[in-house]
Amino acid sequence: MSDRDDGAVFRIGFTVLDRQIVDAEGANVAKVDDVEFTWTSGEPPAMTALVGDTAALGPRIAGRLGGFWETVLARLRPPDEEPTRIPVGDVERFVPATVLSTPAPRGMRPLEDWLGRRVLARIPGGRR
Repeated sequence: MSDRDDGAVFRIGFTVLDRQIVDAEGANVAKVDDVEFTWTSGEPPAMTALVGDTAALGPRIAGRLGGFWETVLARLRPPDEEPTRIPVGDVERFVPATVLSTPAPRGMRPLEDWLGRRVLARIPGGRR
């Protein structure tokens, strides 16, 4: 990813959030659910990681539905596992989709993995 010093505005809400993440092998892996920033004293904030995991979605949903979502995901994934973070350095480009220069991180799709193991694998022919 290259730094833009031409003064152009980079709108995170439009350019990054809710965009499809495609890994280096061309597989759709998730959507960007959140963005992490770091602040260094005397410098502007820097975007350091993308969070592309269904676990990041729960806190963004207000009310009981958000709490329900977080409860369901807590049962589907190990308790010590954090949402999957993708370093911004692994991003090749953002538009129209967020394309990574690396393969997708392991554990990127916990809900889909759980459904595959617990539901689809039990259907005759579902393990193909």
